This record gives sequence, C-alpha cells and structure tokens, in this order.
Amino acid sequence: MEASATSQAYAEFDALYESFADDVHAPGLAAGIVREGRLDHLVTRGVADRQSGRLVAADTAFRIASMTKNVTALAILMLRDDGRLSLEAPIASYVPELAEVALPTADSAPVTVRDLLTHLGGMVSDDPWADRIMGMAPSEFTALLRAGHLFARAPATAFEYSNLGYAILGRAITNLSGRPYQEEICARLLAPLGLTATTFDPLAIPEDRRAIGYHWRDGEWGEEPPEPDGEIGAMGGLVTTANDYARYMAFLLDAWPPRDAPESGPVKRATRRELVLAHAMPGPANLREVDGERLAVATAYGYGLNSSADPRLGRCVHHSGGLPGFGSNVLLAPDAGVGVFAFANVTYASPERTNFEAATQLHAAGLWRDRSVAVSPALRIAAEAVVQAYAAGHLDGAQTRFAPNLLADTPLATRNAFLANLRAQFGEGRLERIEPRHALAGRLVLACEGGAVICNLALTPGPSPKIQTLRFEVG
Repeated sequence: MEASATSQAYAEFDALYESFADDVHAPGLAAGIVREGRLDHLVTRGVADRQSGRLVAADTAFRIASMTKNVTALAILMLRDDGRLSLEAPIASYVPELAEVALPTADSAPVTVRDLLTHLGGMVSDDPWADRIMGMAPSEFTALLRAGHLFARAPATAFEYSNLGYAILGRAITNLSGRPYQEEICARLLAPLGLTATTFDPLAIPEDRRAIGYHWRDGEWGEEPPEPDGEIGAMGGLVTTANDYARYMAFLLDAWPPRDAPESGPVKRATRRELVLAHAMPGPANLREVDGERLAVATAYGYGLNSSADPRLGRCVHHSGGLPGFGSNVLLAPDAGVGVFAFANVTYASPERTNFEAATQLHAAGLWRDRSVAVSPALRIAAEAVVQAYAAGHLDGAQTRFAPNLLADTPLATRNAFLANLRAQFGEGRLERIEPRHALAGRLVLACEGGAVICNLALTPGPSPKIQTLRFEVG
C-alpha cells in the first residue's frame, strides 16, 4: 500500500477518535493501531490531568478496567499448563473459602473454574457494585465468600457477566501460587513481556505519568478518586500505557497463525489461542451499522474476551472496560494480525463502536485483511486434477483423486454432463488462483473465455487426501 494512502487512512483514524472524545466529553484519550507486531500508529488527544494541563502521551497510564479479565484468564491457564489446576474442577478445590457455601438448588452442579472464566457461574451481573469495591481487603473478601448467598441462578444454565467470578479466580491464583495474584501475574506474565509500566496499583504510577479519572455531570467535569488496589482487582484493576498495551496486544496476536516455529514468551501460543474460543452466548446477535447497512454480528464469550463473526471484518476478538473515571476497549483480528485500542479518562466512556468503525475504515484502506493461507500440497494436487478435467470437459481421468462418496453422491455421468455444458458455455480456461480455507478445503478460480468459473473443493483426512466435495459455480 502506498505511503500516501496509509497516511490518509491514519488521518481518518485520528479524526474518528477526536470526534469520539468530543462526544463523550473525555478530557484525554489515547488510541492506537497494532500491526506487524508493534504499535504502528498512535493518536493522543487532550489532557491526563485537567488541573496541571499535562497532555496525554504514549506513556500516560490509564486504568483499563475489565480489559484486565483476559490477563487474569491467562494466569489461570498458565497454572493449568503447569498441572496445578483443572478447568473442569470445582472452584472450591482451589478456593476452600467456598467449600461450605450452599449452591442455589439441590440439583445444581458445582461451579467450575471454566464456569467463572466464561460467566456461567450463576452470579448476578454486578458492575456498579464491583467497580466501587476493588480495594477490598483480603479478610473482607474471605468473609464475603464464606457468608454465601452468592448465586442468582443455578450455575452452568445461562451467561451473566460477573466481576465477582473473576475476583474469585484471582483468589484461586493467590492460593495456588502462594503470593497475591497481583504479584503472580506481574512476575510470570507482565514482567517477562517487558510491561514495566503496567501494574494493579494506580498509586504506584508516578503522578506525572498517571491519567486522572473524571466524570461529566451536569455540564461539568468532576474528579474521581482512584479505586485502590485490592482483592477485587483481578476483574478490572490493571493500569497500563499505550506503549505497554500495544506490546501485550502484539503478544496475543503473535499466537496466530499456528505454526512450527519455536515458542517465545511466557505463555504458549496454543494457550493464548484458547482465550478466544467461544463458550457462552451473551444474548441475541448485535447489529452493527456500516455504510447505512445493518449487519448482524454473532458474538460469544471466551475467557475474558468476546469473539464475534463480523460479516465485513471476519473474526474479531474484543472487550470493553469501564470504571468511575475511565472507559476503554480493545479490538483484535487474529487472522489479520492487526488490532486497535482506545483509552479515555472519563467515566464509562465506551469506544467499542468507534473501534469497530476504525477497523472498518482500515479494512476499506487495505490495512485490515486476513493473512493469506498457504496452499497445501494435497490441495494443489487436487486442483491440478480438476483443472485437467475442466480442460477435457469430463472427469474420467480424475477418478483416482475421488473419495468413495463423490460418485455415489452424484453419478459420473451426471457430473460429466454438467461439466461438458459448463466447458461449452465458458470455453477454455486457466487456473487463476487457489483460495485455501485451510489445508484440506478451498476454492479454485478459473479464468475462462466466457468469465470466471469457481470450483469448491473439500478433501478427506488421511495420508492420501481425496476429493470428497466438488462443486462448480459461475463466478
């Protein structure tokens, strides 16, 4: 892509976030694009501190609230990888403070670690309450858990977003590691990634680098005192900078595509990819408006991240964060290796919609595209057989490449008649490209005299893959 076109796309990106900041009355904002393993572009706007007039910069630390959840989830998965925890085990196995807590019904299944990761623990949605008690002391949290009456419904029956569930996961990390979850996460995950400006304690950030949180009420800004670090912070306590968070996003994105290269970083690539697997449906499909068109977007929750099948952008992974004084969102495209994030220092500012708009603009500019998938040897061999069959106008010579089902499903004579008619209509052709979906399926695009002919292929598993699906259509 030409540099001028990229510059134009980034100028439009900047304008979009300038408008968002105005709309939500954010004193300050930082928004960035992560591509090719680095912070490729950053826009900062406004002030981190209204009293001093200090401007937002790349090293200004913002609270990212519930964007913390996937970090906590990674720490849980690291313990699982160590063999110290099972996702299917009852959470009371690792948090004995819950051992005597009664379940809501006699037939309720015990709450598992996975239930809490995916918000299927049966607890009430609790944002307003949890956002104001993050500094709870360990003894208070222990008393809260032991007192019971934690459930709104039976576990594993429905999705309901629970900060308390993630706070309990934090306690599990503390109990299993033998040190506060904050120390464990920083030592095993954040420090190895070089995230030296990221912490759970906002007061540990020097004042000249910390964004002050504000609310906008009755036409005026008011300062929000920072919630102190405490037992609830595993659900949303992290403080980070644009520079640090971009490095973390690059670390997540580097898990794709799966490959043979040596592992790097404190968490295996396969483990990072687990974060985005869909486990629980939060509700009906979201509707997203793009160029005046309303698009249905199916979304499900993984481990601390939402996964969406976006009709324009492909697979998207995202999560918002909101606290008194702050609002944030991250949007990642694992198959494209690109992502955007935004932090603002005003209460519950939600840049999710703006992030999707920015991604749509980047997609239109060619900067948000899925990586190409390599053509496997098996798919190439099958493609060659199909191209030869098209040139001949019949499939007789390709039968050695067919799976047993192919001609049983549709007889050879029927297939030959269709192909002969297609060949007569479109004339000679050549293979223009192979578009693999993965190693055993894809599309062939044939450039023919009368237009494009497309062939959809799917192969069988096994050491010698055969063609199990063969479908021609007009391009």
